[in-house]
Amino acid sequence: MVEIINSDKYTEVIKNGNVLIVLGSTWCKDCVRIEPFLKELKEAYAGNIGIYKIDTRENEDLSAELNIRAIPTLIFYRDGLEVGTRLVEPQSKDLIENAIKENFSL
Repeated sequence: MVEIINSDKYTEVIKNGNVLIVLGSTWCKDCVRIEPFLKELKEAYAGNIGIYKIDTRENEDLSAELNIRAIPTLIFYRDGLEVGTRLVEPQSKDLIENAIKENFSL
């Protein structure tokens, strides 16, 4: 299972290493649809990247700060800095995995 974090923990988890933050919500059908992909990728890349989810409804200030306009939105971080291109409403596991490989050079 992918850990759900809040705004406070967000700042802590992105500080070190490769981190994928998935912003979404429980009411979002696309967010629910990619959940199995995230679980598989978390296992496949354990030790190389951390994957965390943030509920946009419960963290509205952070969502606004990150300029989230559609969900799910996937943001890639390396040592506290956003890297690569955000994925908005990804349609497949392959698309997410390719972005992981590209953005984290894996």
